[in-house]
Formats: sequence, structure tokens, C-alpha cells
Amino acid sequence: MAGRGGVAFGVAFGAAGFAAGWGAAGLAALFGASPFGRCTVKGFLHFGHLMERPAGGTRESSSSYAAAQFGQEIFTRRRPEVTLASACCLANETAGLSWYRRVLMRRGGRAIVIGGGLAGLACARELGAACTLLEAEDRVGGLCRTEVIEGFSFDWTGHWLHARDPEMRALISERWLAGNILEVQRRALIYSEGVWTTFPYQFHLHGLPAQTVADCLIGFVKRDTERPLRNAADFILRNLGDGFARHFMFPYNEKLYTVSCEELSPEWGGRFIPRPSLDDVVRGALGLARDEVGYNATFWYPRQGGIESLARGLVKDLSGDLRTSARVESIDPGRRHVTLATGEEISFERLVLTIPLPAVVRILADAPAAVREAASWLQAVSVTVVEIGARESGGEPFHWAYFPEARFPFYRIGSPSQVNPALAPPGCRSFAVEFSHRGTIDKAALIEKALDGLIECGLIADRNVILKRARTIPVAYVLFDHACAAARTTVLDYLSAQGIQVAGRYGRWEYSSMEDALLSGREAARALT
Repeated sequence: MAGRGGVAFGVAFGAAGFAAGWGAAGLAALFGASPFGRCTVKGFLHFGHLMERPAGGTRESSSSYAAAQFGQEIFTRRRPEVTLASACCLANETAGLSWYRRVLMRRGGRAIVIGGGLAGLACARELGAACTLLEAEDRVGGLCRTEVIEGFSFDWTGHWLHARDPEMRALISERWLAGNILEVQRRALIYSEGVWTTFPYQFHLHGLPAQTVADCLIGFVKRDTERPLRNAADFILRNLGDGFARHFMFPYNEKLYTVSCEELSPEWGGRFIPRPSLDDVVRGALGLARDEVGYNATFWYPRQGGIESLARGLVKDLSGDLRTSARVESIDPGRRHVTLATGEEISFERLVLTIPLPAVVRILADAPAAVREAASWLQAVSVTVVEIGARESGGEPFHWAYFPEARFPFYRIGSPSQVNPALAPPGCRSFAVEFSHRGTIDKAALIEKALDGLIECGLIADRNVILKRARTIPVAYVLFDHACAAARTTVLDYLSAQGIQVAGRYGRWEYSSMEDALLSGREAARALT
């Protein structure tokens, strides 16, 4: 994704925490008096639902709420604390309340973060030991993850790190990815009208057919800079003119978002679109364009381990509790607790959500009808990525390339091994071909279309490739239609009134980068404290 954002989930407690905090004798006495006997289940010490791996430790990795929502497993445990919220619950319990429920309610952390992507990890790090992080899958990181198959490493679409905030740059370079950073000068291209040109299109007309260049130049000069901004089409026409709109901006964005630019609101992505001066356009048409245009002209990428190395680095920096496979079934803001799929209830005083905003409302107890109605208007575009590993055939070199024309069903092709050769075996090249859609698709058919396109563009020699597979991101891009802004405000205002913070690309329901996700998580934590 152009912004390369990411998402995420955490909580902890167990036998080891009791033993460390209360002593072995106290632990034996406590559980001996409980209605639960001691047993083992699949290698875990098991006290009711309170489990601890015999070896302890925290698992690391990443995953996506969007791909598979919520799960449950215990990792590191710390000494349980009686918080203000849980103490009040205990003080008011009736005599008939079970021992099990009382133990569960007292173990709630002062702050719970739901979603272990970059935003959730950054938030949990900022909150420190007072935080419990809940992740649905067995790996943290959200979409910031890397899979290795047959010697090829694939992130879940390209994730290129653009860090500008001084504090965040220092954390990434000196802690989370210390000694493991490549600084890369972007090589992004566009393929249209049978020609490879440099991205951004509006700065690099040189090499395109003369009529296309004339259309873009004349349209830019004649554009109406006072045009009212009612939709994305107006934004494009006002800032770039009719020629750039027709030859690139309209067809590309309509392919990506699956709707016309008139159906998109002006907020759809203007921040990420470089706006040239007349001098820029003319120089670009003559082949004299300036370098390093746009927010992603240079970027960072790990030397080893793929982009998931960033999530792993963040996990090592956490001082609070982390639970993966912790599927959240419901959130009750009034009673201040969350319920996991196992039926376990965990109390909280403060809550941060980084999971997709529509999914939040689905699991929110007693949300008003107006809020549920608003959430139903929040739409997203799915992306299926066809991953191809092939022998190097000498095709056009690029890190990623855009395809605006309708004859290509995909909107972008990334080439991870061009960014970092360690992502493919020697003598090989990798491709990630991205198709956007809403609704179900035929993955096998998309694989064949990806191969057709790679062959047509001269990027692979034939269909005899080493690896071919497809993966789908169900929630990839927020669809900024005209209902989005008001619906999002309704949901966010309600959550705010309940004292709930949101963070991240999908928690805030926005288009943003990986650094934005990290900053969003950090700021959500600071808002709590």
C-alpha cells in the first residue's frame, strides 16, 4: 500500500505470577482451597482457565485482525494487581459469587490494548508495565509480518518505512532495528501506453506519447484552482488538471478503490499526492525532473528478517503483559471489562482499540442503534496479493510499479527482492501483484492474470515459475465514500464518551503509513496518562 500502514492486539496472569508474587506455599494453599483441581492440558499447567507454559516466555511475530479476527492463549504472566476498578468490583460482590470469577476480575490490568499491530505495540510500550496487550492471532504485528516459503520472503504487500518524527527515528534505528536497517533510494515506476516512466506521474511526463504530454501540460495550465472540492475528482482536477486526471489519476484511483473518483470524498488521500508547480511539470516533460519528490523518496527496510523484524523489535521493548491468541468476543464499557471467546472476563480501567472500527461496534455491548447504523456505513476495499517467485529474466528493475490502464486488472506490482536481495534465493526475483476488490474473488484466476501481466510486461520469461500463491487482506484500504466522514465521527464520538481511545490506521479508520500507526499508538497512550 502506498502509505504502508499496519494494525493489531494483549493481557497476562497465571501460576508463575502467583508463585513469584505470593510464594509457592501461598500458591499451593490458594489453589488447594479453590474449587479447581490441578491438571495439565496439552503441556500447560492448568488451574481452571489460568495457564502457564512450563518454560514461560513470550512468543513473537505478527498477524492481522483483518485476516482472522481474535483467538486465545496465555504468555508472560506478572504479579496480579488489584486495580481501582477491580477492587470496587470485589468490594460489591455478593457472597454467592464464585471464587473463579473473583480471581478473574481482580487480575485486570489498569490499561488494556486490543490489537497487536504497530499501533497497539507502540501504545503498549508507551504505557509500560501497567498495560496488558491482547492479540487475536498467535503473532503480533498486524499486517507488518513476513512469510518465508521456498526461500522467498514476502511481507503482506510492500511495507516501506518512512520515519520523520525524531523520537520515532531514534527508537527504530537505535532500538527496534538497531544494526538491521537498509536505507533505500526509491525506484518506483509507472507502466502505461507501453512505456515505463518514473513515479510520480505528474513530475515525469518525459517518454510518454507527445499527445499525452500535451494533454497533461495544457490541462495543468488551464486547471481551475478555485474549483469547489466536493469529491476526489474535484481535488484532482483542481490541483493537476484534466490531462493528468484522464491519463493517470482517475483510472488508477478508480481501479484501486473500485468506485469512481466522484464517489470518493476529498479526504481520500490528498496528503500523499505530490502537487507540482508549472516549472516541475515542464521540466518533467523535458526529462529534467528533480529527484526525491514525494513522502517516500527514500525509505528504510530491514537487512534481515523482513518487515516483521520491526514488530519483533517492539515486542522486546515491552514491559507490560502480552497475550496472543486472545480472541475478544465482547467489550462492556459500562462494567469496564472485556470478554474473551473462552468466556473469561478481564477488567480494565482504561482501554485502547486498534482493531477495525466497524468490528469494534460489532463486539461493543449496548451500543446505541445510531452508532451501529453509522458503523454499517464504514466500508473497506480488500486486496488480494499474488506472490510470484521466478528466476531472474532481466526485466525492468523497480521496487514497485503502478498500472493505471484497465487492460491490467492489477493496480500495482512490487518487487521485494529488488529492495533487498536477501528476500529471494540467488538468481531469482520476487513479485507481489496487487488486485483490489470488494466481495469474494477467484484466487486461482487472479494468479493466472498476474502471470499474464508479468509476461506481457517482460518481467518473467514464461509461466514456469518457482512459486505462485495468493493471499487476501480483507480490510486493506478504507473506502472514503461520502458517507464515511460522518459515520466515522459518530462512532468515534461515542467511543470517546465511553472513555475509550482508538489508534492506528484501522482503529482511526484512515489512510496512513507505518510511522503514522506508531505515532498514533504513542499518542493514544499519552492521552490516557
